[in-house]
This record gives sequence, C-alpha cells and structure tokens, in this order.
Amino acid sequence: GALEVSCNYFFYTVGYKLSGLTHGQVNNARGLSRLKKYADMFGLTDRSGVELPESEPNFSKTDAVRSAIGQATHSYAPIQLSRYVTTVANSGTCYDLTLIDQVKDVNGNVILDNHAKVRNTVNIANSTWKAVHNGMYRVVNGSRSSIGSMFSGMKVKIAGKTGTAQQSKLHANHAYFVSYAPYKNPEISVTCVIPNGFTSSNAAQTARDVYKYYFSKNKKKVSGKIKMPESNTTHTD
Repeated sequence: GALEVSCNYFFYTVGYKLSGLTHGQVNNARGLSRLKKYADMFGLTDRSGVELPESEPNFSKTDAVRSAIGQATHSYAPIQLSRYVTTVANSGTCYDLTLIDQVKDVNGNVILDNHAKVRNTVNIANSTWKAVHNGMYRVVNGSRSSIGSMFSGMKVKIAGKTGTAQQSKLHANHAYFVSYAPYKNPEISVTCVIPNGFTSSNAAQTARDVYKYYFSKNKKKVSGKIKMPESNTTHTD
C-alpha cells in the first residue's frame, strides 16, 4: 500500500533505517552511501547511453531521510528515469539505452548493429520484485489510486508511479509519471515529465494517451527507403 498512496512516512522510515544512528544522531553519510548503492543498481548514477546530449544525473548529497523519498538534491533527466523503470519492469536487467537499433544501406546490408547493451543485473528475491510490481500496479489500478479513473477502460493494464518535484515556492511543482505496460508482459515503458506541471495526474494523463496510441489497432508502421541528397547539394536556412 505504501507505493499506491505514496506514503512518505514509510519511505522516510526506510531512509532512517538505512542510515542508523551514531551517537544518537542520524548517520547521513552511511544512509546516503547505501541509498546510492541501490540507485546505481538501477542506472541512476550515470548517463543512459542514448545518442543525444544528456545531463549528468545528480544523486542527492544531503539528508538521507528526505533523499529516500526523492527529495533533497536529486536531479535526473527523463531518459534516466526511463532506464530505471525499465529495469523494474523486466525484473532486474539494466540496459545502456539506444535510439537506433540498426542501420542498413540501400541494398539491405547491416552497416550498424546497435542493440542495447546490458549494463548490469539486479539480483534480488522474486518476492521483492513481486511486491514492487504489485505496488506499481495498484498505483494505477488500486482502490485507493488517485489516477485510476483516467486509466479505466484501457485495453491493457498499466503499472506506474506518480511523483512531484519541488523547485521553489515561486514555481509550480514539476509533474512526473513513470510506467510500463502491459503489466504482466511489459513491452514498453513511458516516462512523462512536465516542468511546472502542478500535479502528477497531468503527467499520468499524457502517458495514458501514449499508451492508447501504442496499443491501438489503427497505428501505422512507416517503412521505405530514404533518398539521400547528392554530395554536392548545399543547404541554406
């Protein structure tokens, strides 16, 4: 239920227990070190590998208890969150991501084979994976879900997690939603981040529309050959 209702108290307690006490005080250094170890297992301590300029992820450097709920000084690009949620969806395989699978020449010969490479695997008990998957399922489909109504009637079951990030009192919260589907046999993950989007339900609604299109019967696959310009062609803007 902690995931379903985004129970901060539960995850504060996780951060507190990971930190332990030294001379009666929370040992932030120990807690942050342990949290970072787990973040690294899900690819949140380096770039995703995608072939685009990408900011360096920033794991929180202060306050282990608040860091455990995603507060403090964490900062991640959407693609980095996508890698993390994909690792959750497939129960432990963390990939270096890629935009391009293959490149072929006009004769069909493969000139670049660029399949995603395995970065690492997360080895934890199956019962733990089941608990996490069930929690993310209930975020979208549970009786206490805050976003369940917008996903009712979907052809597939979706698992996900809502989130908000605060910038300052002068700005609206950033809206987050990470997800994957179908729940039992995942094909895709969708991450939506809306800067200053107020509430995570706005991000979830956008992700829902992506799923509706992806799993619709009317989507079209584009295929064909690209005609390359002549080598002496010039372009002006």
